[in-house]
Amino acid sequence: MSDSQLAELAITLLIESCNAASTGLSEDGEDIKGCPTSDFITLRTDFLSLLSIIYAATTKVALSLKPSASHPKASLVPLKDLTNNVAAIVHSIRLMRVKEGSTLTQEYEKVARGVINAVRSLGITLTSSPETSTGSTEEYLVRTGEIHELIDSAKKTNGLSLNNREAVCRIFAQDHESMKDAAEELQGICKPVDENSSDDDEEDDFDDGWAELGISSNPKLSPYELSVAEKVQSLVKLGLLLHKRIIKDILPSYVLVKENSSLDKLAVSSGKLVIAFDDLISSMYAPHQASNITTHLGLFQQVVRDFQTIISPPRSKTLEEQLGGLSVSDESGNKTTLWFSTCFDQISKAIRGVSETLQNLLKDQ
Repeated sequence: MSDSQLAELAITLLIESCNAASTGLSEDGEDIKGCPTSDFITLRTDFLSLLSIIYAATTKVALSLKPSASHPKASLVPLKDLTNNVAAIVHSIRLMRVKEGSTLTQEYEKVARGVINAVRSLGITLTSSPETSTGSTEEYLVRTGEIHELIDSAKKTNGLSLNNREAVCRIFAQDHESMKDAAEELQGICKPVDENSSDDDEEDDFDDGWAELGISSNPKLSPYELSVAEKVQSLVKLGLLLHKRIIKDILPSYVLVKENSSLDKLAVSSGKLVIAFDDLISSMYAPHQASNITTHLGLFQQVVRDFQTIISPPRSKTLEEQLGGLSVSDESGNKTTLWFSTCFDQISKAIRGVSETLQNLLKDQ
């Protein structure tokens, strides 16, 4: 076989390896649970080393198979390195799952999957005809740059979390910003309309084209709808406060590894709360549909209950006893318990207030 044919075969094997790697990342890895494994720091170092090898191999493949000046023979070794290490990176992720919580491993898995998909895209691009136009050359450079960017981002300082608690803290920080944005959106919905504003002021608003179709893109709330939205706004503020205090008081207090299960549950609930926030706030746009609001309110309530189950102890126990790993004194633990208990009670009252108002709205619809 010629060097060009060998290179084409190597690229085909690389693409197949990437497909198999993507499938491998989705498997549960039950077969690996009995295998000996290293501590997470060692696994993390190995993972980053594999990324470095893939980065270097990608660079060599890119140089040797440049469409304008291709050298197929020089690409064979780096293509083999890519094929082998794409498979190795999956094995690294599966070993991590044995040692660490799911939030952390999902963070690393996201990087691995992104790199694998980018490598596969590069392989597919390289299988296209080298005699094509400049557009193909640009695509080849883009694919190479994607791999480099993904790996550079993962390897930079603070690029990847060092433990499951840090990964959960990052999730909460991202989610909290999203929730703050949603709360600001609700504030805009609740902004009272100035009845004395002139038509000229309205004309100064951004023209989005809906008016030409006889449809208002920003219908105003009726007084009754505004009262509902304001009550939901109070509920949203309590939800934001709860989320912030979990970040401040609960997450830093978990014992690593021992509390991975609870940390992972908190991360999942945080994501659900973001969705509940968005859906509930979206239902505040006029005209209100009471049944729709009630559905989203129920989902919001369920997420809050999930949080309460994870972090709030029975009345007879302190928070430290319930979590088993909080490094707080009895006094501070009791204060934390009281604060969260009060917060959950206030959220329940706010939800009941919205529900009662909605019952009246349902009667009118």
